[in-house]
Amino acid sequence: MASIATTSPILAASPALRAIRSGADALALRPFELLHAGPPLNDPTRPPATLASSVVMTCLHEGWATSEAEAEELLHRGGLTLTPAQDRACVTPLAAVVSCSTPMFEVGAADSEGPAVWAPVGAVRGADTRMGWRDPALLARLRFRDQEVAPALQAVVTRVGPISLWSLAVAGLVHGDDLHGSTTHANLALASALQRLAAPESLVNDVQATPLFFLTLWMAASAWLLRCAEDGAASTLVTRAGGNGERFGISLASQGGRWTVCDAAPPIGPRLSHVAGGLAIEGAMGDSAVIDMLGLGGQRLALAPTVLTVFADHAEMAADLQQSPPQRLLTQPHPNAARSLAGGAGCRACCDLAATSARNVGHAGPRRPDRPVRSWPVPAADITVQACAAA
Repeated sequence: MASIATTSPILAASPALRAIRSGADALALRPFELLHAGPPLNDPTRPPATLASSVVMTCLHEGWATSEAEAEELLHRGGLTLTPAQDRACVTPLAAVVSCSTPMFEVGAADSEGPAVWAPVGAVRGADTRMGWRDPALLARLRFRDQEVAPALQAVVTRVGPISLWSLAVAGLVHGDDLHGSTTHANLALASALQRLAAPESLVNDVQATPLFFLTLWMAASAWLLRCAEDGAASTLVTRAGGNGERFGISLASQGGRWTVCDAAPPIGPRLSHVAGGLAIEGAMGDSAVIDMLGLGGQRLALAPTVLTVFADHAEMAADLQQSPPQRLLTQPHPNAARSLAGGAGCRACCDLAATSARNVGHAGPRRPDRPVRSWPVPAADITVQACAAA
């Protein structure tokens, strides 16, 4: 179990949005280089279908290809370099990939220029590459993000300085967000903050109209908070986690980013009503698991009524979770969070969590949206035992 000494840096930290930078400026990404979620791929030239679709659309957006077929050929012949985002202090949601021109949230301490974690700025008013859709309209949304949304956000931060994120997250928690499956109220708090800071009305409206815009910003904050515990001390605190559709991996505070991985089995659970029942489901994908490792997301499910209502047995689930809350598996209450939020998942916590109800995200092919599921999508007990043995 993670010790109090290990988690104290997390409890003392306060994440802030410090800048918006391109992937080239923030992470020294070069053309034809892409970052993906989770651990390394088995074969970067043959990624899962959902991820491949995101790669194709990114190639078209960057101008590296002029057609889907040309982008697929570039991928399959090894003309692209695909590596894990978390190995570069970056987190990316679901199937989204990060390229040299991707605008990135920079999150770190407000009062220093110390280490940061980056995450991609999402498109507004519609899906972006995280969904793995080959929708031609996506390219226009990506251009608008790069040319309008990101510069407007950077102008605000340049003028007013770093923007604290805890108060926005707490506003979401108080109103029933879990800050993973639901960020609606935290996102409204972000839009309100931008309005108070005299951001352009168009930016405020775009953020307000995109309920999950806050998600990647909070992913970066969660990853940064967890990495505050990576000081080299022997610890079984899980500080990195994510899936690439093939494998799911974690890394402990003492392991310096070394992945312990297992197969990412397809999630099991109810599908949204518009998703066909016969579609194949890919394995767990995305770096947003860092939110759950911080004690939010699925571990906050008992207090997230909007997310719970997706499940037919939501009343029973809520009662079960209230009687045996996942928070008991975590290490410390966070002084800045609502309702005695516990934070920091140790290896024992993840082993126990494998036997409880948990929420995660799955996909059904390259053009289908995400859907909440009931069961943990990877053998969490096995993977955490392996990580502890290697610590």
